[in-house]
Amino acid sequence: MDSFDNAILQRKQFFIDSVAKFCDKCGTPYTVDDLNIVQSTGAGTIIHFSCRNCKAKHVASFVGPLGMTQRMPVNIDLDSSEMKRFMSKKEVSKENLLDVYEELKSRKTITV
Repeated sequence: MDSFDNAILQRKQFFIDSVAKFCDKCGTPYTVDDLNIVQSTGAGTIIHFSCRNCKAKHVASFVGPLGMTQRMPVNIDLDSSEMKRFMSKKEVSKENLLDVYEELKSRKTITV
């Protein structure tokens, strides 16, 4: 293991110790293998926790300079690679959302 890998493991352990030690759903303790750093900037980090026991997924943000965390214990179905892919996309406008809604509503096979 090189120093880069060791630094990543230490950083993941820091997030476990300071953000979430256990799964909010079943209480299983997290390990470094259950955590992925989705995005990291100088200002903060977005962290994805995935429970190996109940498969619940949670997202948290850590604001570095302030040392603050915000946990969002939302059971999502995206894994960390999917989150990275969608985070790079442009924002969806309200008009786009309404267009999709109207299209789905007009189809007889789909109920909205």
